[in-house]
Order: sequence, then structure tokens, then C-alpha cells
Amino acid sequence: MGALHGADADIGDLADVVTRFIAERLTRSPLGRTASATDMRVALDGAITSGGLGAAQAWSLFTDEVMANTIGIDSERFLAFIPVSPAAAAAWVDAVVGTTSVPAESWLEASGAVAAENQVLAMLAGLAGMPDGAGGCFMSGGSIGNLSALAVACDQRPDRRIVAVADTAHASIGNTLRLLGLTALTVPTGTDGRFAGNALAEAARGRTDIGIVVGSAGSTNAGLIDDLDGLADVADSLDAWFHVDGAYGAATLLLPEFAERLRGIGRADSFIVDPHKWLFAPAGSCALVYRHPALAAAVHAQHGPYIDVFRSDGDEWNPADFGYQLTRRATGLALWFALVLHGTDAFAAAIRRGVELARYAAAAISGAGPHVSLVIEPELSVVLFRRKDWDRAAWSSWARRLLDDGIAFVAPTTWRGEPVGRLVFMHPLTSTSLIDEIIDTLR
Repeated sequence: MGALHGADADIGDLADVVTRFIAERLTRSPLGRTASATDMRVALDGAITSGGLGAAQAWSLFTDEVMANTIGIDSERFLAFIPVSPAAAAAWVDAVVGTTSVPAESWLEASGAVAAENQVLAMLAGLAGMPDGAGGCFMSGGSIGNLSALAVACDQRPDRRIVAVADTAHASIGNTLRLLGLTALTVPTGTDGRFAGNALAEAARGRTDIGIVVGSAGSTNAGLIDDLDGLADVADSLDAWFHVDGAYGAATLLLPEFAERLRGIGRADSFIVDPHKWLFAPAGSCALVYRHPALAAAVHAQHGPYIDVFRSDGDEWNPADFGYQLTRRATGLALWFALVLHGTDAFAAAIRRGVELARYAAAAISGAGPHVSLVIEPELSVVLFRRKDWDRAAWSSWARRLLDDGIAFVAPTTWRGEPVGRLVFMHPLTSTSLIDEIIDTLR
């Protein structure tokens, strides 16, 4: 029976093997593949035994069956959903965070980690135009970030259970409302796909039951930024909490050319941005920022005989007080380190590359002939397009062929009930030649 811990841990040359694997993965991420449930059951049958398989056989099973049958979401050929493309420095430091199990719920345990994470949160709050004192915590993802923020909003407006949302709101918003016992007032977006202040004002006319307004700084499906300033105006008139889901697009706070489009985000009571999306951190990270963090602490701070030791009369900052998580990884540390190493200009350039790739793809689609056309001009890095006479089955078959041929992983979507193609550009190393190759398959 092998030892699990310490210098005598029975892991063979695993340390060297894993180090090489990480280094090679950061050089080139394979596209991967997807296997059937039957194939995976056969491949992993007998993997867990009483005595263990040993380091060499276990690692072979991991690489040959588990990793090989997993899509490379970090690949420059992954153009579906919202990709993850961690910067090399962030990935290495995330490995350190995992190895050391950095505690990230309290100042008492991790003043260094919390202070570093708070520096990133302060940067984001400042870019958004929030006042001094704004802050929050890092969480495991946008869904729990939205849940945590709207729980605070609900506590501030307990007698008003209606939440104004767009018909383009992320699925996590609907799920959050269900969990919190809130009701959505769904407002149709305009022909441009954006949630507009005048549409909200019309939907809210004569109502006194709207307690929360949710806008988006980059809708996930189409990559469009809502009329945040207009929504903030109406939220103010309703005395409603204004939350901005910027999980994907709020990363463009780093781009001066997007300042006007994001105008109004600094007026929000809360907003989120997921570093694992367009800020090049490893998966599992969400920055949640409140205008008045004390309101969040009144909702989320957990108490108990062993927890209250976290708190003193000092100015310590306990991240667990600001969101619905106690134990969590220090998911902001990898981003902090990469920012310290490279500086914000490098991040801005990498984000801008995604915007440029989307514009290249849009121009290529527009010039590909009458059988292919854009659905809407891209604003961020999502491109929606039509292929004449293709139904949902045809789009699915096309996506399958691209994966099987090792070209790219794509996922068609729906726009106002119509099945359409969708490409998302967030990896700075995605090439224009790959875009040309994909468009050629539509001819």
C-alpha cells in the first residue's frame, strides 16, 4: 500500500511527468474529441481498485483515456460557448494554488492571498468607475456570482419580488431567480439585440413591484452590450438594485475604445466579470464587486463558534463575507500574478485581438457569397451567421464534421428562433487562416 503524503509518497516520477505535461500543454493545446458513454465505461472499467494501479499505469489511463476524450477548451481551435485560454503565467500559479491549497475565505488564514485578490478587485472597480470603498470577492464562477449579488439585492428590496431582465439574459439569471423565489419581468430586446432603457421604462410603467434590474455587459449568445446607462437611469427612478452581468464582456473595461459602450456600469450596485473568460485565468473564477460591500456582508457573513474567530475589531477583509461560499480556492491569485508579471497593456492587447478576429470573420462571411450572411454585426468577439437553407440538423452535422476533421470545435445556436452558426474568438493565438478554413466549409 503506497504512501499518500510526504517525501515517501508513492508517485514514481509523476512530478517530472506532470511538469512536462503542463509545459507542453501551454505550448500547444490539442482540440481533443468526445467519446460515447459506452466507450468511456469500457475505457475506465476497473480503474479504481483496492491496491491501486501505480503511477505509470494511472498516468497512462489519465492521458490516453480521460484527457484524450476531453475537448480542449483552452485550444485556439475551440470557438464554441465561451472559451477559456489561460495565460501561461496564470496556469503555472494556479497549479501552485492547487498544490498549496491556499485558504481564501479569511484574512486570518491568508492575508497575502486576500490582499492580492483585493488589489485586482480594486482595479476592476476603478476601471468601472465605482467609488472608493467598492469591493467584494472572487468566486468559482459567474453563476454563483450572480446568485450572491442578487441575494443581496433581494435583501435590500424584500417587498418587491419582480426582477426586470432581458430576453437575452444568461440562463444563470433565470436559475437564480427561481432559487431566490423571485419573478422575472422579461423585457424584449430591440432589433439590435440590446436591453434598452426606454424598453425597460415602458415595461415598468405604472409598476411599483420591481426591486431589481439586471443588465448585461456582453450577452453570452451574441456578445452585445446592453444600454447600461439607460438601464441605470430607470433603475434609479424605480429605486431598484442595478446588477450588471459582465461575466464575459466586462473584460473590455481594459480597452479605452469600449469606455462609451460600457458607460453606466459604474452606476451599478453590483457587477461580475469572470477572469476565466476574457482575462485569461484558469477555469473557475469570478470577480464579484459591490458598490457598498457592507450590504453584502450583512447577507452572506456566516457565523459559528469556529468561524467567528475570523473576525476582530481591525480592518481585515474576509472574502467569505461577500458571497455564497465559505471554503474556496484563491481563484484571483493566478490573475493577480499574471497582471503583475505582464502589466495591463498586455491583457488589453490580448482582449483586443479577439475583437479583431471577430471583425475579420464578419468581413469574410460577408464576402463569402449569397449563401452565407451575418445575423448582426459583432460588437465583442461573438459572430452569428446564417447559411441558406440550413436547418438545425444541418448545423449540427456541420459542427460534427469540423470536430471529426480536427478543424475546430463549434456550437451552433439560435437567434430569435432561427438556428444559426456561432463562432467565438477569445484565444489570441487563433489564426485568420483557421477562420478562412472554417468559412470554406460553408460553401
